Amino acid sequence: ASPLGSRAKMRICADGGANRIFDEMSQMTNDLDRNRYIPEIVEGDMDSIRPEVKRFYSSQGSKISDKSHNQETTDLHKCISSIRHRTPDHEKANLCVLVTGALGGRFDHEAANINVLYVFSDMRIVLLSDDCLIQLLPKTHHHEIYIESSVEGPHCGIFPIGAPSTSTTTTGLKWNLSDAEMRFGSMISTSNIVDSDKVTVQSDADLLWTISLRNLT
Repeated sequence: ASPLGSRAKMRICADGGANRIFDEMSQMTNDLDRNRYIPEIVEGDMDSIRPEVKRFYSSQGSKISDKSHNQETTDLHKCISSIRHRTPDHEKANLCVLVTGALGGRFDHEAANINVLYVFSDMRIVLLSDDCLIQLLPKTHHHEIYIESSVEGPHCGIFPIGAPSTSTTTTGLKWNLSDAEMRFGSMISTSNIVDSDKVTVQSDADLLWTISLRNLT
C-alpha cells in the first residue's frame, strides 16, 4: 500500500491486486492505517482473489464486481472501464489514473497493461513500478511534461510501439530529438537524461514515455 491510495478519490483493485493489499494491510498495527486502504470496488474475473480476502473486503463494504463472464478483456481493462463509467463527464478532462503493480512479473501481463494505455488513449493513465513510470503520449497533442526532480529521473526513454514515428522533436533532454525517425529495428531513445524541469514532445506517432523513479526509502 502507498500514500497514493489514501489520497485517491476512488480506489479500485483488480482481484489479484486485492490479495497484495490485504497481505500488506495485515502487517499494519494501526487500525486507521488499515482502513485507509479499503477499496471501494474489487473488479475482475475473480480467478485470483483468495476466498478469505473476498470475504473480508465484502464485509468492509467494498463492492465485489464479478466480471467472470467477460474473458475478452484483462482485469486492468475492466478496472479502467469502471473508472471511466463512474467519473462524471465534467471531471473526465482532469482525471488521472495511477496504476500500481502493473509492471514487472510475466511479460505478457506487462504487455497487456501497456496495451491498455493505447485502448484508453483519451485518458491519462500512469503505470507505476518501484523503479519507473510509463505513460502514453498520444500524437494528437503537443506534450509538456513537468519533472518532479525530487522523485523522478534522471533517466528516461521515449519510443513508439505499434507504429513508427517519422518525425519526433523534443526539448529538455540531454540528447534531444529533432525531426527524428524512430522505429523498432532502428533508432529508439533509451537511457536518455532529463536536463530541465520541463520536457516537451511533439510527434506524428503515439509514443511511450518512461522515467526512472528515485528510491525514497
